[in-house]
Amino acid sequence: MKYLKIIIMILHTKIMRLIYLFTLLMLFSCKKSNASDIVEKEVIKTQKKQIIKERDNWLFYRTISLSPNSYSCTDEKIRLFQIDVSNDSIYINNKYTDDVYTNKISPQGYFEHKYLYESYVKIFKKEFNLDFPKEILTIRNKKVYDKNSELDKYFQDAFFINEYMFYEKDGCIVCLKKKTKNNICFEKNSQSFPYDKKHPIENIKYKILECDIIGAKEFSCSGEALRYISLPSYNDITLILVPQDCGDNPYRFFLLTVKDNKIISNLYVEGELVDPENAENAEVTNFSIDKDYIIKVKTLEKVKGETKSEIVNNYEINELGKLIKV
Repeated sequence: MKYLKIIIMILHTKIMRLIYLFTLLMLFSCKKSNASDIVEKEVIKTQKKQIIKERDNWLFYRTISLSPNSYSCTDEKIRLFQIDVSNDSIYINNKYTDDVYTNKISPQGYFEHKYLYESYVKIFKKEFNLDFPKEILTIRNKKVYDKNSELDKYFQDAFFINEYMFYEKDGCIVCLKKKTKNNICFEKNSQSFPYDKKHPIENIKYKILECDIIGAKEFSCSGEALRYISLPSYNDITLILVPQDCGDNPYRFFLLTVKDNKIISNLYVEGELVDPENAENAEVTNFSIDKDYIIKVKTLEKVKGETKSEIVNNYEINELGKLIKV
């Protein structure tokens, strides 16, 4: 009986050791598995980013009405629009939509009606200084007229000329421009936030934009090259001040946010608007940017040199580069 108890105790001890070792192995295996999962997820994320970079990326450029008297074209809904082309697959804002057929065809063969082709010829020459080549590369949705097609919500056919992509939607020509590698378009500002300065126009020196930025044309006075003052950047978003001195009030600055060679947002942040009937009455605006990247815009209404009212608005910059009122 005594020996039996000893044997049972020895067996119990061995079993407990085995359970302990098994538990350790399981814990080690789980940790290893979790670590492997994390590494694998990071690899997949990196691969996805690389795939997106390797696609042909086309960013929204502008819209033009085929007939201004009949169609009104606005771009607010598609200003942040991006199309990626990878072989025969189309991605919109990094989301897969559908596959397409590709083909090369004469411009005359692409358009169903001669008058439509002639309209495009005139518009392209006037708006883009473009001539149609003998052949154009075209794409067509494989699921055209399919109610379940995501791509069909945007377009059925599109074509390419040089660095531009075009398609027609509801009487409007939608133009996208091929995204290029991040060129250094703006001279960097070595300062950091907070930023709190005034910019008197009497003795200021502007930088000149020397590359093509989508949306720059509407901020270029009298068709001149865009002039700017460089501000500290925010992550991958460039901030610049642009003078708008081609009107009745020469002291006016707009803050522009630029991402992927494209102007995303604009905001009037500094200047003086003088009452044309009474020079003593004016609206004075200035701005500052704090260490948390909050943009504070203060506007003073002055009557006969004295402040009558004060309005303060705060804005933040989201990851897309858009200015959001907070």
